[in-house]
Amino acid sequence: MVGAPGAVGSEGEDAVRRLILLVAVVGCAQVGAPPGGPEDTNAPVLLKISPDTNAVNARPKNVELLFSEVINERPSRGGGDLSSLFLVSPRRGRIEVRWRRSRIEIRPRRGGWLPNTTYTITQLPGVTDLRGNADSSEHRYVFSTGAAPPPALIRGQVFDWVAARHVPRAYVEAIRLPDSLRYGELADSLGRFVIRYLPPGQYHLRAIADANNNRELDRREVFDSATITLADSASRQMLAFVHDSVGPGITAVDLRDSLTLRVNFDRPLRPGEPVAASQFSLKAADSSVVPIAAVVLAQAFERAEADSARARATRDSVERARVADSVRRANPQRPPAQPAAPQPVAPAVPPRRPAGTPRDTTPPPKPTGPLPETYAVIRLPRPLAAGASYRLRADSLRSLLGIARSSERVFTTPRAGARRDSLPPRPDSANPSAPPVRRPPRDE
Repeated sequence: MVGAPGAVGSEGEDAVRRLILLVAVVGCAQVGAPPGGPEDTNAPVLLKISPDTNAVNARPKNVELLFSEVINERPSRGGGDLSSLFLVSPRRGRIEVRWRRSRIEIRPRRGGWLPNTTYTITQLPGVTDLRGNADSSEHRYVFSTGAAPPPALIRGQVFDWVAARHVPRAYVEAIRLPDSLRYGELADSLGRFVIRYLPPGQYHLRAIADANNNRELDRREVFDSATITLADSASRQMLAFVHDSVGPGITAVDLRDSLTLRVNFDRPLRPGEPVAASQFSLKAADSSVVPIAAVVLAQAFERAEADSARARATRDSVERARVADSVRRANPQRPPAQPAAPQPVAPAVPPRRPAGTPRDTTPPPKPTGPLPETYAVIRLPRPLAAGASYRLRADSLRSLLGIARSSERVFTTPRAGARRDSLPPRPDSANPSAPPVRRPPRDE
């Protein structure tokens, strides 16, 4: 029997509607994470390291670090790749750092891990996840391929010798002799370092102000080196400077007053090296010789100036007390003058710092011992002529490496009546990089 037209179609439409409703109900009943959610701002966290830190008798092929999330192949600091974030000590040759999503594998590029050796792996700040969250802390992992780590160590502090200030984050390495195994460490923000787990023996110690963070000595970088025989521990102050093959020469001559010249050098002089007045000669434009009374190097001159200032302050204080006493004696009935009330001064706004953090009043560390000489003061027995040209010559001045050099400089005294502040500025020891406006010296 054939049904009425449209009956089958109506039943089919009902079936389709029921099927759609069933799919919708089943879909709504499924459990899933809602879209969106809080933003991830946490840095990646180390979950596991193999071999475990402080492990002994380890025999790893690779050192594996497993993090809580996928790591970015590019660190957040300093550019480069992940290998720039890991310092392995000791090492012989380059270290290979491989990226495996949430894992990082570290191993020597050739030769593998040495037997009976204690290794320190320093993870520097900058390990970053894919969202840009970076770990800003420094971590250190230690393991040994032998028994207990050796107790010997070398500690010290790195200074820029010429600038008389510490070198933060200097790279220091102790190179074992004769096999050239390198134990490396980064100094802290005050230039202090400790290289641990060293077997007794002889080491070549080297400290570099590593400006480009490549842990290598580059041209014009300041450094210091020394050979140390290590038994259990040693301490060394490293005085870094540019090891230049050219001796010092005159870079500027400044007329301080009519009887005093300040002579600046382009390279520092070795401290303690005697410099005689006979090593300097001064001639006028007609080649007549101008006598020199004395030559005083920078350190002695500054000490004399400080002593003179203290003596002058003492004399002024004594004179004020004498005058006040004379006034009291001359006017015995007059009551002593009351000191004026101090004017209120608005309190200085201290820099904001975290609550509970004590104020650090410790002065920055300075190198012990004499500092390199960067200028000299020449005293004259009679004034120089105004508006005249003179030629100053320095003979056989020696650099920090003992290299001698002779040089000359022509300068002109100010005209009569010229203002002192119209002269070219004197090079400032706090800003030695500022080039003075002078003619170049003639070297011999």
